[in-house]
Amino acid sequence: MQLGDLLSDPELGLVPLHGADQADRPVRGVYITDLIDPRRYLTGGELVLSGLMWHSGPADSERFVAALVDAGVSALAAGTARLGHAPPDLVEACRRHDLPVVEVPVRVSFNALAERVQRRAAPRRELVAAVAAGADLDEALRMAADELGADCWVLSAAGWVVGGTAELPGDAHRAALRDFARGGTPGTVRSGDGDAHVLWPVESDTAPRAARWFVLIAGAFEDWGAEQAAIATDLGTVVALLRARVDEARRIAGRSVEAALRRSLDGASTPAEVAARLETAGLPTDEPLRAVALDVGDVTESTTLLREVAAATGMASVTAPLGDGAVALFVDDEAHLAQLDDRIGRIVADVQQCLEGRGLAVGVSDVTPATALRGALEEAGYARRLAQRRRGRAEVVGAAELATHEVLLASTPDELRRSYRERLLADLLAYDEAHHSELVRTLRTFLDCSGSWSRCAEVLHVHVNTLRYRIRRVEEITGRDLSEFATRVDFYLALSLDHGAPAPGSGQR
Repeated sequence: MQLGDLLSDPELGLVPLHGADQADRPVRGVYITDLIDPRRYLTGGELVLSGLMWHSGPADSERFVAALVDAGVSALAAGTARLGHAPPDLVEACRRHDLPVVEVPVRVSFNALAERVQRRAAPRRELVAAVAAGADLDEALRMAADELGADCWVLSAAGWVVGGTAELPGDAHRAALRDFARGGTPGTVRSGDGDAHVLWPVESDTAPRAARWFVLIAGAFEDWGAEQAAIATDLGTVVALLRARVDEARRIAGRSVEAALRRSLDGASTPAEVAARLETAGLPTDEPLRAVALDVGDVTESTTLLREVAAATGMASVTAPLGDGAVALFVDDEAHLAQLDDRIGRIVADVQQCLEGRGLAVGVSDVTPATALRGALEEAGYARRLAQRRRGRAEVVGAAELATHEVLLASTPDELRRSYRERLLADLLAYDEAHHSELVRTLRTFLDCSGSWSRCAEVLHVHVNTLRYRIRRVEEITGRDLSEFATRVDFYLALSLDHGAPAPGSGQR
């Protein structure tokens, strides 16, 4: 469709602020975002919808618009719910970059606008009309399978089968996930047993790649052509529409839960009041629960991703943004909840393939009754911070791992940690730099060897007398006595905060 089709639609009432003369611009999809730089999720030709949550001034507008233009989007649709109007500096930035921008009336939801675009962009087949009239995913997949003469599935990048017309072979599932993670475009994917499947991304899916859905179609399709591609495209379109409905329902449930979680942590609600809110969101509170906290660097992205991870577990759950990440509550019997750490670990391994090298931190609380929700939230938060501190690509930390000094370090404010490390190690670091010595490394190894002179000397490949001289110099420079256990603990913790080298006891040299 073209941008002019949207501008001329009286039901939408879009207000052009710049670029009305570019009505012939093609719109090939929709992307909803409040990221200030969403380039990595854009493929070009999209109508970008934004509620402007990122906006705090002209510099933000310039950065946002420059990113959209660099990605080759078709136009920007600015929501008015937050600010009441599109900021003048945003409109000016669009003029400078010649990016068409329209204002979306507050009465028009982004979901409705996105659905309108998808409906008008691909009106060819009964499949689209059926979903627009209320058909569910199973019905849409059956219709597509009938037209293609092949079984169809919708998979999540988080590893779960959203829907399908038959049992999906495990090998095909893994092969499809690997191809999608590599940025696979429409094409044939072969599983380990030689079966062939066509992978068809849902191009208009607005979720981050690690939380997206995609279509898998069985068969080698030696005669695959324009007709089959058109059916697959329509199926991708209706999956995007159905995904938007699912996400809207998740957001509605999440809003109620978010309020309950915040009031629980603040002590503003009694356990009974919190339980009532959770019941309203569809989460039974007469069974035990576990809390899971996830952070991938952005609150919106973390929430979307955790919802997919939660769905992939197959357990009853509800997810909401909380603090600088997201939290999910899982309810089940104790036996199933006890397996949650391992299950999430396997799911995260799939998700990590799509994160483009970025880190993912997950913390899991212990099993607890709903009346102890506040403790579960705090425990999951501590575990997540411990996972972040370990700086792995994909870390999942369970409550059983919280009995370590690392939890205290991870929960201490950054400024206090920097100050603590500076007070204990600054003079040693300065001495090493000025004299090209290795006192800090010697101290680290000495503590790593539990104060054993012979073992430490062997690791450092020095004579024991040389080691004793170095340790004496450490004591002279710092004014601390390393024969005292408390002093060793102090230095051990300070070295654990040294981001330039592995912590004592890490096994690295």
